[in-house]
Amino acid sequence: MFPTTIWDVVHAAGERDAAALDQIAEQYRAPVRAFIRGRGIDASLAEDLCQDVFVRLLAGDVLAKADAEKGRFRSLLCTVTMRVIQDWSRRRHDIPTDAVDMAVAAPSFDRIWVRHLLERALANLKSASPRSYDVLRSHLAEEKTNRNKLWIARRKLSALMRREIVVTCRSAREIEDEIARLSPYLRPVMGQQKE
Repeated sequence: MFPTTIWDVVHAAGERDAAALDQIAEQYRAPVRAFIRGRGIDASLAEDLCQDVFVRLLAGDVLAKADAEKGRFRSLLCTVTMRVIQDWSRRRHDIPTDAVDMAVAAPSFDRIWVRHLLERALANLKSASPRSYDVLRSHLAEEKTNRNKLWIARRKLSALMRREIVVTCRSAREIEDEIARLSPYLRPVMGQQKE
């Protein structure tokens, strides 16, 4: 039931597996950059700070020491990102250090993460079922859509979102916990539907 999870990839990356490192960077680069940009940092500096996040993950063997029992990889990544921003802020004195609040970071990173997953799920829907993708696009554009086709398209998108979430979890319980954690941002997509 469970394909290779992000933790399998993290452990391989911790052992300096180049393909695993590339996979982590590919999957998490856009959300990390969006999170940094969301802190009011311009695009070019956000790109530099994003690079620093991934360098820091490798330095000090952060990935080698990462432990799935201690929480989500996304939480570790958010913590590293916040520390990179805080270190930059302290060096630059451009942003007051109290403007970067660790307590506020997790929910906004979760929101960015859900958006990233949704973009991936929509891209998969577009390639796997162009008609369903078009139905959703029409609905979002507030055009009149067939309710049955819309329901089918939402079910397909929900299944694709669930598939995106599954690769970040190691058990059925973790999947349900992750959906519950992300549910404030998923509700319009997944609703209360269960597979």
